This record gives sequence, C-alpha cells and structure tokens, in this order.
Amino acid sequence: MVNAIFNMTLVTEQPMSITLPVAEGTRANRFENSPIMTRGVNDEGKGEQTCYIPATTFRGMLRRQAVIPKMEERKKSDNPYMLSEAYADLIGQDPGSEQQANEIDLVALKKQREENPVIDLFGLGLGIQSRLKVSHFLPEKNILPEVFTTARKDLGDHEEGKLLDLLHPDELSTYHKRSTANSNKSRAETLLRSLSAKKKKDGTSKELDAQIKETEKKIKEYTDQMGGMENSSRAIFSFYAMPQGVEWSGRLVVTNYKERDMEMICSALDRFSQYPMLGAQHARGCGEISGRAEVKIDGVLVKQISFGGFDAAKIDEFA
Repeated sequence: MVNAIFNMTLVTEQPMSITLPVAEGTRANRFENSPIMTRGVNDEGKGEQTCYIPATTFRGMLRRQAVIPKMEERKKSDNPYMLSEAYADLIGQDPGSEQQANEIDLVALKKQREENPVIDLFGLGLGIQSRLKVSHFLPEKNILPEVFTTARKDLGDHEEGKLLDLLHPDELSTYHKRSTANSNKSRAETLLRSLSAKKKKDGTSKELDAQIKETEKKIKEYTDQMGGMENSSRAIFSFYAMPQGVEWSGRLVVTNYKERDMEMICSALDRFSQYPMLGAQHARGCGEISGRAEVKIDGVLVKQISFGGFDAAKIDEFA
C-alpha cells in the first residue's frame, strides 16, 4: 500500500479565532471554548496547556474547496446539486450507511468510491472510510489564546457628533430618545449581571429577588422604547484568538494513495490560497493564514507547495 504524506506548516498571518461547540454535559473552557489541549507536564507533574488548530477545521476547509468547484460546474450546466448530494460530498453525511452491517451493499460502495473522488478520499457516513488522515496543528512551544476587545459605537459617537447633522431633522428627536433608552438599558443590564452574580454567590433572598425582577422589568421598558432596534447600538464585546506570527506544524496522510488524490488536494490548496481565511472574526482582523508543505510518496520527496497571500499556490515538482 502506497502512502502520501504532506508535512505541513501553517503560519497565522493574523490572529485566528476558533470556537469549538460545547459538548453536552460539559462547560466551555475559560477561553470561551477556543481549542485547548494538554501537552506535556511541568516539574510538578501538572499538565501544560496550549492552543491548537483543530484537524476538523483544516480538513473541513479542504473538503469544501474540493467540492465547491464541482457544485459550481454543475450549476452552470443546469444540473445543480440535490440536497442529498450536497450533504454527502460537503459533509460526508449518509443516513443510508446507518443500516445494519448485513444490509450494506459492498459492491455499490466500491462503485461509489470509483465514481466519486471526493467521497473516495474523504469518506462517507459509516460505509466508506476516509483515506485522508489529518493531524491537529500545534505550535513549537505551548501558547494560549489572548483576548481581543472591541466596541460598537452609536451614531453620535462618531465624528464628534457631526454625523447627526446629516440626518433628516425629523429623525433627530427619535435618535435622542432611542439613544437615552439605549444607555439606560446598558446600565440596567450591567446591574442585572451584578445582581445575578451576587445571587449565585450568596444565595437567594426576598430583597435580592425583588431587585432582580424590577431590573428585568426596566430592561424590557427600555427595550420597548428603542423600538425596532432592540439590540444596543453601543456595546463592548470580546473574543479570544490564537496569536499572529506563530508557526503550527501538522500533517496530512493519504493511505492507499492514488494519483487523483494529489490533483484534488493541490487544487483545494490552490483555491484556498486565493482566499486563505480560517475561523471567525474575519471583519475584525482575524483568520488569514499561509502555509507550506513537503509531499513525500513512500518516503520520496515529490512536491513542495506554498500557499497563502490571496494568490495562487506555488507548486514545485521533484519527481
């Protein structure tokens, strides 16, 4: 069996914000469920932690970049994907594979592998196992996410309030009433958080419950006064992100390698290279990465790939 190995290094050109789902019965970690893992122990035997780029994040990107051109081509030929096809190719979901083992048609699965290179490489449901193994991507030294804080301002906070002069005069009164309600609502929400924390710490009491109920009533009143814009236009919020300028090492392993696998992965990396964004918070300076890969087939170096920079990937051939 021939294996192809892509030894890869990713570089965070900008901070990267990734939030994992919280598993049922568990709590989010102290970094709002940014991907964190234990790697190694200190001199006292306590686990050291680091952030990492999850295998599923990179693997999912590769699969999308491999499938989207097929979907675009089908759309142009007036033969768009059916929903079941999209789930199968993009996500690998196949309800039919949940049948009893003795009901699975192995001949049909083999034919499906031969006819669909994406499913052959990435797998489908419980019936077709993936031949592509993707590792997590780890920094050379342990490092943790950092918090980024940003603010959303109201109209009057910009240009020393001069923007208000550009509004229709009849709208100014509406703005000022809404702005006042907005500020009052923000203060009431801060008070409610404080009261709720006190209740959690000290326990319930008749007086405290009355304060909480009255504050919730005020928040509803201020929200109603804001009219259709129920969400505050003046807000401070934060998110966690992995640092910029860090190298993250990992690898892809393709088992039972076929030549069409190389073409698909290189094409996916090239497409990604022209918009190399992962994770969230793209509008706030996060997500851009670059990368490089050395590709070996049965231990022989055959390609070097560089990607990123919103440009085509650079691929050097050696064999």
